[in-house]
Amino acid sequence: FNGIEMLAAEMYRLVNLFFYVFAYDDIDVSGSVIPLAIRMIGMMEKEVGNKARISDFPFQITKHVPQLMAVMYQQMQYPPDFEFDYEDEDDAEEEMYRSELRKLNQSLIRTCPDENLQFLRDALSKIELPLSSSPTPTIEASLRLVYHYCEGIRPAPGINKVMKNDTFREVLIALHSSDITDHPHREVLILYYSVAVRYAAIFKQRPELLPTVLSSITGTKGLQHDHCRVRSRSCYYLLKLVKALGTLLLPYVETAVQGILGLLSNVSTLPLDSSDSLYLFEAIGLLIGKSGLDEANQCNYLKAVITPHVHRIEAILNDPNLLRDPESFGEILAHNLAGLAYLSKGFSKKTSNETKLVLLETVPVALKVLSSIPSHEYVRDKSMIYLQRMILCLGEKFLTALPHFIELLIEHCTNEDILSVSQLLIQVCFKYKKNAIPVLDGCVLPFLSKCHNSMPNVTVMNSDRSAIPPHLVTEQHSILKIIYAFLHQIVSECADVLLTSTNVSSLEHILRTMGEGAIQINEPVMKKTCVQFFKELTIQWISEKNPSPEVFNVRNGFIQYLLEEFFPGMFDCFIAKGFDDDDAMQYRVIREVSFILYEVK
Repeated sequence: FNGIEMLAAEMYRLVNLFFYVFAYDDIDVSGSVIPLAIRMIGMMEKEVGNKARISDFPFQITKHVPQLMAVMYQQMQYPPDFEFDYEDEDDAEEEMYRSELRKLNQSLIRTCPDENLQFLRDALSKIELPLSSSPTPTIEASLRLVYHYCEGIRPAPGINKVMKNDTFREVLIALHSSDITDHPHREVLILYYSVAVRYAAIFKQRPELLPTVLSSITGTKGLQHDHCRVRSRSCYYLLKLVKALGTLLLPYVETAVQGILGLLSNVSTLPLDSSDSLYLFEAIGLLIGKSGLDEANQCNYLKAVITPHVHRIEAILNDPNLLRDPESFGEILAHNLAGLAYLSKGFSKKTSNETKLVLLETVPVALKVLSSIPSHEYVRDKSMIYLQRMILCLGEKFLTALPHFIELLIEHCTNEDILSVSQLLIQVCFKYKKNAIPVLDGCVLPFLSKCHNSMPNVTVMNSDRSAIPPHLVTEQHSILKIIYAFLHQIVSECADVLLTSTNVSSLEHILRTMGEGAIQINEPVMKKTCVQFFKELTIQWISEKNPSPEVFNVRNGFIQYLLEEFFPGMFDCFIAKGFDDDDAMQYRVIREVSFILYEVK
């Protein structure tokens, strides 16, 4: 017994030494014992799970939980002269140290969530009122405790559980009822808005708290703040709030839309980064499309946003300096085009026809932008984003405009964005299926030609693959993946496009391209894609009992190719030394070929 007491006394001395080092006013010294603190929390978990067995033991680490929380909270507070300049080496070290403390706090919350919540509440209650004049290090650390609390709650996501906790909700209500938005430090404002967004569900329970937050984040304490970082983060957090609250924002749509439009048109006074203004365009779109506005108001608000924006784009297009400095003007035009794309995120295929007609009015100016400088990479990139959004929003109404865009994109795309063009074409196939045939008819062969021209010297590579540098092989395979995926999607959704008068003469070449992929390429996914291409054609061209005249005209030639080239080549693959029929992907290839063989027999 005396030995146990002596051991406990020694443990208490060691713990006191730990807290002395942990509380030391130097992050290098204090940070050195954070791993030990994590081990202590591990011991606490064991003690919490075995309370009955250790209740009589003279040393219990759980008795030190309040002290650990107090020291951790004290160390989380930045020095009074901290500048929050994360590019500064010293400030970056301070931030790294506090990120480790936050991880420690999460572990502590998992072990004793109730005690941690009580400490959080006490810490906030001890801050001198009003919060607007509280010391920055203290209020910042307290907000951090609130923000990160849900991260340690189990089961995940912890936010669902904490929003049912009356004590935690009281903390949020008190915070939103305070004057914290009048605090002069920018980082306190930013952190408060992040708390408001993370726990936005409180506004559904207490909607009377929402006007104050919206007024702050859209006013001079947020979007119109003097500091660019506050403006930037406010753009993002406003978007997150709009996404989280939906129809709860209906009473504020008019004020919010007018305020955001005013900010977007006044970038010379309050400049915004391009990504920040796109957050605002998306927020406007969601406010108009998802907040519960009736159809007439949706159209009116959307016209009020789109009309001046289209006029700005047209003014740029008519600027005589456009051709003299296409690089600079291209970035401006691309950004404005992206604004239209992000604005459309508030709408979907279920949008009313009247609203779709308003969105359709943006198509001519978008085509002018791409036609004016199609060689500009940024313009092409944002044009494709715009097209993808319009396909989702406008549906069949957008079909007739697509060929003009796609023709320009195929003609001017490079190795850097040819994958994006292929993804757009695949989206057209998937979305419109057989209705996409008129759109794809004139672009299948130009796109395949563009892909082949983008590959390294295929002749040399086919003659002696072992002599080709690996990076060229990788480059060739990346282009071949694009070709195979595109053609596979074609035959899956609208195979008849291969039989049009434009493309049927190249059918044999297309079959050989996919056949070479199935037979010669060893990469499992590429091989499987090529084999599935032939399976899809077999189902549609051979299994079908009443084929169309176009299919009937090519069916015999297709069967002849399968018998003379495809099957012999695949059988050679199966008996090759490197083929592993125990591999799931390779076995899948065997099954697909067996299906084709059965249908042809």
